[in-house]
Formats: sequence, structure tokens, C-alpha cells
Amino acid sequence: MTPLRSLSARNPRAAQLWAATALLAAGLTSLVVQALASPDGTSAGAMGTFVVVVLAAAVLVRLPAERVAPWVVLAPLLGVAAIVTLDLGSGDAGITGIVFFILPVVFAAAHLRAVGVVVVCAATSAGVAVVVFTLLPRGLATVDATYVTVVLLLVSAVLGRSAAQNERALHRLRLLADLDPLTGLATRRVLDTATAGLARAQRGSGGTGRGALLLVDLDRFKAVNDTHGHLGGDAALTHVAALLRSACRGDDLAARMGGDELAVLLVGCTPEDATRRAHDVVDLVRTTPLVLSDGTRVPLSVSVGVAPVHVLSRTSEDLYARADGALYAAKRAGRDRAVTASA
Repeated sequence: MTPLRSLSARNPRAAQLWAATALLAAGLTSLVVQALASPDGTSAGAMGTFVVVVLAAAVLVRLPAERVAPWVVLAPLLGVAAIVTLDLGSGDAGITGIVFFILPVVFAAAHLRAVGVVVVCAATSAGVAVVVFTLLPRGLATVDATYVTVVLLLVSAVLGRSAAQNERALHRLRLLADLDPLTGLATRRVLDTATAGLARAQRGSGGTGRGALLLVDLDRFKAVNDTHGHLGGDAALTHVAALLRSACRGDDLAARMGGDELAVLLVGCTPEDATRRAHDVVDLVRTTPLVLSDGTRVPLSVSVGVAPVHVLSRTSEDLYARADGALYAAKRAGRDRAVTASA
């Protein structure tokens, strides 16, 4: 992980929105406090500052998250600098001035990675020290700085640990959502995303993109289930899935569509290469029978529909439809074969 990435947000978009919200909240609070505290009400300068804050928050929200991600750590650091400036300018080292130092720490603990949290906590503690040692007697400043720093560290530790646990839980949920529990292949959701990306790349390349979608159907799967039971059927699916995985290269993706239908997304191959590899899959399954736990050998075969990407592949649905048509053509022709969709 690069140094800049170690300082970035775990979820850039969420951090971006939270930073904009905190900016608006701080600006509005300052405006209201001045209006309540000043007999003359809100000054033109304060109102102008609030307008600038609103515009800055609006710009922050509209910026693309990927552009903002490496610089999200600057938000709490700029917040610390602003709080120090306001406290020194107002001569406020009391609770009303120090309380705002909690915001950068909460932001960092909730959204940044560990290195970013450490950097923000250190900067915040330094900011507190600058304020209290500038405005208070040394003894009192030492006590206040110590108490505030301990509280900030405890807050960051508790929130940071909670955020890390949530991130690990989400990662486990994503794995469960992305992997079929029986075959270990990718799920339909993952395949849909990858297929849509391949279709977009085809459009972006002006029709010169390369790749293909293979739909693979286990022939006479019901007969396997009826003869060897559902455990035998599961073993057959797992066996064919392992063979498909072994046939993948590089960025290829093998997935389970549902039931006994599997798929392989081939990346960077020509139509001719996709057809050849589909025939290789058919041959591989035919020549590699399933061996059950009791030693029974179960011959298997698959039918494969091939849909190379071409200028007409405007969407992932186009690829699916063409591959599905080719798959049914393979079944009508007698199964145990591959058929490539015509251009």
C-alpha cells in the first residue's frame, strides 16, 4: 500500500459527504453562536464566511470520489487548522473552543485507515496544545492538554475499532455475495458486472474490443440427480466447475448462473480463439469423468454457447441473448458440443 493510499478513506464517497456535512454544521454553528452572542446580530463578514462555507461544501460533494480519495485526510487537518485559528482569534481556550477538536478525530476514526487516524490524532493533539499553552497559564494548560488528548485518543480507538470491525464484516458479506457456496465460482451478480464492463469496453473501442461469453450447460443433469442422488448432482456441478476454472486464463471469469448452468467470460480473445477454447472445454469435460466417493465413474458432457463481442454487442444483455441462442442450438444439435453465435 502506497503512503498516500494508507492515508486515504476506506469509503471515499461516504467520507466526502461526511466532510461536507461537518463543514456546513461548523459554519452554521458559528453563525448562530455569533448571532446569539452579539447584540448587533450577525455581521456581514460572518455571513460572507458562511456563504463561502456553503459553496465549498457544494463543490466538495460534486467532485468525483476517485479524485478526492487520496486527499480526504486533508479535510480533518484543515479542520484542526481552522479550529486553532478561530480559538486563538477569539481567545477561547474553554469548553466552547476546545469541543470542536473532537470533530476531526471522529471523522478520521470513522473514515480513514489506521495511518490516517494516527496522523489526524497527532495533529489534533498538537492543535489543542497550541491553543491552551498560548491562552492559559502553563500549569492549567498542561492539565487541559493532557485530559483532552486522552479523551481524543480514547474516542479514536473506540470508533476506529468499531469501523474496522464493520469493514471486516462487510468484506465477509461481499465474499459471500460474490462466491457461489457450492462450486466456489463467482456468482451471477459478479458475472453481470464483468460482462457489462466488457460490453462498455467494446463500445469504447469502436467495435474492436475482444472477448466472448461462454454459457455452459451440464447435459442430462436431471438423469445424474436421479441416478446418483442430489449429492451426486452437487458433485457433478463441483467437478465441472473445477474443470472450467482450470481452463481460465488471466482475467477470465468462471461463474455459476444458477442450477446446472455455468458461464465463462473470456477476456482479450478473438472469436476464433473463443470457439477453439469452447471446444476444448467440451473435450475436457468429456474426457474427465467424475469419480464419486465410492469409486463410481460418472461420464459427463456439456453443451456450450459462444457469443464473441462485436460491434453489435451494445449491452451485456445482447451478449447473454446471443450466447443463450447458441447454447440451445448446441442442445438441439445433439448436446456435447459447442456452437458459436453468428455475427
